[in-house]
Amino acid sequence: MVTQYMFNRVRQLKALGMSERQIAKELKLDRKTVAKYIESNAPPKYGPRRKSGKVDPFAKFEVLADSLLAKVEDLTAAEIFVAAKEEGYQGCERTVERRVGQIKGRRPKERFFEQEYEPGEQSQFDFKESVTVPFLDGPRLIHLHFGTLPFSDFYAIKGFGLKTYEAFMDGVHSFFESAGGMTANIRFDNLAPCVRRVLAGNERLYTPAFEKAAAYYGFGLLPCAPAKGSDKGDVEREIRTHARRLLNLVKISGRTFRDFDDLNAWLADYCAKYLPAKTAQLLEEERKHLNPLPPRDDEVLCKVKVVPGSKHGTITIAKTPYSIPDEMIGVPCRIVASAYEVKIFRVGGGGELAYVHQRIPEGSKGSISLAHVLPSLLRKPGAMVRWAHKELLFPAPIFKRYYAHLKRLGAHPEREYLRALNLIQHTTLGEIGAGMELVIEADGAHPFEDLKDVLLGEHRPTSPLLHLEPIRPQLSIYDSLIPQLEETGT
Repeated sequence: MVTQYMFNRVRQLKALGMSERQIAKELKLDRKTVAKYIESNAPPKYGPRRKSGKVDPFAKFEVLADSLLAKVEDLTAAEIFVAAKEEGYQGCERTVERRVGQIKGRRPKERFFEQEYEPGEQSQFDFKESVTVPFLDGPRLIHLHFGTLPFSDFYAIKGFGLKTYEAFMDGVHSFFESAGGMTANIRFDNLAPCVRRVLAGNERLYTPAFEKAAAYYGFGLLPCAPAKGSDKGDVEREIRTHARRLLNLVKISGRTFRDFDDLNAWLADYCAKYLPAKTAQLLEEERKHLNPLPPRDDEVLCKVKVVPGSKHGTITIAKTPYSIPDEMIGVPCRIVASAYEVKIFRVGGGGELAYVHQRIPEGSKGSISLAHVLPSLLRKPGAMVRWAHKELLFPAPIFKRYYAHLKRLGAHPEREYLRALNLIQHTTLGEIGAGMELVIEADGAHPFEDLKDVLLGEHRPTSPLLHLEPIRPQLSIYDSLIPQLEETGT
């Protein structure tokens, strides 16, 4: 399309003596177009575009799309495209996306009604936003548990490594601790650890653990309708906003967390820092209407059971094995699995705590402590070759190199390797690995004795490591790099 301005420009350049080829190149027009408007004395005129005679490939499928959207409002264009193809549609998906957008645009917009709440009436909980944050041992996916009081807009956030019943209830109890009391009701999603089956209306079949918790705390249960986030719009909206802000703050500050205690202390500081003054005032009013919070009870907040230690030296929680000391094999053990830890107690004799594992994801290979398995492996060293958790014995590449070094020497490599690992009773794995580097370099005939000398200071005369000279740097070579002071005469 040539505009009035371009028409005039063509004729101006022609009047200046430029050829048709030069004008076409200057104005980036087709040479035939230039010739046409040089010959014509009238500017271009354009009438309305004629209606295309092309057949609309989606026309007869529009009724199908409309009926599907009437049944499921949030149905995507991709899903409608698949359904239309099954009915014979042969057009492209882009056309479906455009037409579905037009259909949705014609539908009346949903009205949302602002809600009012009485103080202490209810709290709302959400446990679905997840962010990846840096820890000292590497990045971890953290699940955010968010609670709010819709009357005062008070909120609290806590991070968990797993989405379990124990994590959800720990988050609920921690929120009430922060709020200073408990509401009459709680509103929540249909979380699998809490809800066994969704029935008609507000009817639900709850898990036995959640029913026990509701009876212990005495709050009313207000489950959300499936796929109806508006039932708890306050918490739904807030948690998305705060999840984004938290992640941005972590990136900006370069923060790295030691553990979950460090993370949750930082989250508590964040909530306190960004709490509006108006919310703090309303919270003081709302606290007058909150119910007293019962004390923490492991029987309610944790998974608790008594089981004998298996012949493999493990107990199982949520399909995940956790190791126990040899003396607890076949003996009843009391297991208390919280949101973060699995504590193993001896049954009888005072019931003292035997060991604490970090809680790990359900169905994983398990949490196995070297201190638990080494005594048995030392008695049966050949078992390590095909042990299901063999990778635990090689925490870094140097350990595999040391084991290969022992195999080259040929004398009982499994026994000698396990003896080296057993030095963890006196030092750390990091120091053992460093000692292994020196032993491999020295290439002595008695690697375990050499390693023991290095780590424990028992320098025996036969140790070849005694002949390793300490590093003595020649500092004089750096003298030329030091700027000389000028003589001041003082």
